[in-house]
Amino acid sequence: MRNKNYPIFFIIAFVVIIGTLTFLRSDIVNLVFGWRKKGLPPEIGYSQSPTPSKSSGATQNPPPTTKPSGSINLAVPFMAQAPTGNWELPYQEACEETSAILVDGFYKNKTLTTSEAEEAILKLVTWEKKRFGYYFHTTSEETAIILREYFGYRKVEVLPVKNSDDIKQQLFAGRPVIVAFSGRDLKNPYYTAPGPAYHMLVIKGVTEEGDFITNDVGTKRGHNYIYDDQVIYQAIHDAPTGGDGWPLASEEDYIKSGDKVMIVVYPN
Repeated sequence: MRNKNYPIFFIIAFVVIIGTLTFLRSDIVNLVFGWRKKGLPPEIGYSQSPTPSKSSGATQNPPPTTKPSGSINLAVPFMAQAPTGNWELPYQEACEETSAILVDGFYKNKTLTTSEAEEAILKLVTWEKKRFGYYFHTTSEETAIILREYFGYRKVEVLPVKNSDDIKQQLFAGRPVIVAFSGRDLKNPYYTAPGPAYHMLVIKGVTEEGDFITNDVGTKRGHNYIYDDQVIYQAIHDAPTGGDGWPLASEEDYIKSGDKVMIVVYPN
């Protein structure tokens, strides 16, 4: 005789499974991304003649026609844009500042304590208010101005990104890059939903599979965070304008109208 309780049993089992997966979501995500980080190339500190992994066959200044291959992982220091976990303003909008601080730390072989990191962000925010009249939603060109005028780098370029290989060329030449994104298109599971509409982070390396190794300042788990190279490329969009002049009702569409560019900082 057919057991009429089967449907109830399956419903209860389904609810239990969904509840368990929801409860363990962060552990599952950590396991998956922890597994992806295994086997990353060792981090390479800054020098005048960076040495990528032997398999890359890369030179310090590869010609534009060279298709990058192999792996490299530059030793860019990491901190989240909210160093103490306080995501109130100005830290909530400090991805550009923090990314600039990290690249500066790479070239100067410098790391910051939590209190030093907070102080560095606040000082830069104060400078930006005087220089631009605002500190949030800075464009790539405005962030390049920060690197030139505040940090003192003589050569900082905002270059077009035609494909992911353009970024990889810079990495294999020993230069981390700062890139602006339509942040929600990155689909980082560690972002507080729905994620930032506009975001900047540091791309610091390439895996053997061709994916990007980043320092994503938008999460405390952002050190050596791996993104698929095509996810990165598709999400790249510079802010069309800085400050608070965005049409908030359609800010995502507005951001996606921005160019695909990267900020390249050259050591002094």
